[in-house]
Amino acid sequence: MSSWSSTLRWRLQKLGLAAYRRSLVFYCLQPPEKSSAPALPEGFEFRALEAADLEPLHYPGGWLSLDEARQWLERGDSDLCAIIRGDRICACLWLERHIARIDYLDLHAPLPDSHGYISKVLVTREWRRHGLARAMYEAVAARGPWRVLHSACVPWNEPMHRLFAQLGWRRRLVITSWKLPGLQWFDVRPLHGGDTARFLSPERAAEALFAVREERP
Repeated sequence: MSSWSSTLRWRLQKLGLAAYRRSLVFYCLQPPEKSSAPALPEGFEFRALEAADLEPLHYPGGWLSLDEARQWLERGDSDLCAIIRGDRICACLWLERHIARIDYLDLHAPLPDSHGYISKVLVTREWRRHGLARAMYEAVAARGPWRVLHSACVPWNEPMHRLFAQLGWRRRLVITSWKLPGLQWFDVRPLHGGDTARFLSPERAAEALFAVREERP
C-alpha cells in the first residue's frame, strides 16, 4: 500500500468514515523489590527528559510531533524517557501515569495507583538492532516505584512478543475494537481465566481495561 493511500485510509478512519478491526495484546510486569539498572552500551545514558531538552537533543518525532511531545510533558502526567548518545536521542518511550492514552484503539484508560503504562516506543533507524528497546524496558522496570507496569503491542509484532517473554512480562488480555460508520464496540478477552466482555462505548471499555482481573495459570 502506498504512503498516499495509507495516509488517506488513516484520515478516513479518524473521521469515522472507514471501517476497521484493530487488536492489541496487553502485558504486565510486577517489578522485583530490588533490581539493578541494566548496563547500557558504552557511551549511552538513559534519563527522563524535560520539554526544554527536546530540541537540543534532536527529538526524533515519530508517534508524537515536537509540539505534541512538549504538550505531553507540560501536562505533567507522562514521562519521556530516552537513551542518549552525545547530543542526540537514539531511542525513547513514554511512561504514562494516571491515564493510558491508547491512540490505536481511541481509548483513554484510567490507571490504578502505582501502575504505569509504557507506550510509543521508538528506536531511531540508525540504532535499531542494538538492543536499545530492551534496555529501555529494563531501565524503566528498575526505576520504580511501580507496583505494576503495563504495555501492549499488535498481535503480529513477533519481535516485541519475544522481547516481553524474555523480560518476564506476562500476557494479560487482548482487546479488539471494531468500528463502522456510526458504531464502535470493544471485546476484552482475559488470557488466564474469565469471560470475554463486550462494550459498546469507549468509556466503558477504557474503565474495564486495567480493572480486569484474571486468574493466574
